[in-house]
Amino acid sequence: MGRTKLLPIHCECEIEADKKKKIIEERKRRTLAAQKTFNRYNLIPDSLNIAGFKNFVKRPGSEKCYQIAKKFYVNFESEENGYVFFGGVGSGKSHLARAIQRSLDADGWPTLFLDWPQLADLSRRSIKDKSIDIGAIVRAAVDVDLLVLDDIGTGHLTDYEFKSIAFPVINGRQGKKTIYTSNLDPERLDAWFACDKDDNPLDVDGRCMDRIIGSCTFVLNKASSYRRERPKIVD
Repeated sequence: MGRTKLLPIHCECEIEADKKKKIIEERKRRTLAAQKTFNRYNLIPDSLNIAGFKNFVKRPGSEKCYQIAKKFYVNFESEENGYVFFGGVGSGKSHLARAIQRSLDADGWPTLFLDWPQLADLSRRSIKDKSIDIGAIVRAAVDVDLLVLDDIGTGHLTDYEFKSIAFPVINGRQGKKTIYTSNLDPERLDAWFACDKDDNPLDVDGRCMDRIIGSCTFVLNKASSYRRERPKIVD
């Protein structure tokens, strides 16, 4: 036709680079969406703001939990299940869960760390404060690639907390990687979901525990309380 056309030809490495770029851009979009929902709420305890693997103090009984947490982070993309870190107070469960979440967040993965007591309080306040969008919180918690739900089993679960937060989040996380931490062993955690403080039934069929067991491995952190080993004494 008397004209010359230049056709762009992509080599395999360029096609792969384009795919990776799109994946990274999608992760950034989802990360920003989650941050937009949670920026107005502080659901991470101040003591865990800078918790990481480097500043974790390994003590007798915490070795296995540390190894599993570090391996989970390093192999995150190929990991199929999450974990429930359980054990006594102050043993380092939350620190390791936060270390995983912070490390993955720094690598560009959409993640959230939610402290259950503060999340439950937010849920209760939403009954009167209509500016708190519980639905948006649940959607963000379900959507991220990694959710850490810290300190479940604390206090008494109410019917509203169960229906508005606990079950929707746990049910929605099926097939996704989640880290839970708790002071309760599996049997006591199952009982915590089952009834409220007045023994009114909440999850007597064990739906929450069934979903957690189906997607997580329970890991016992046997370490004693780090805080109790370092009491502050003024003479």
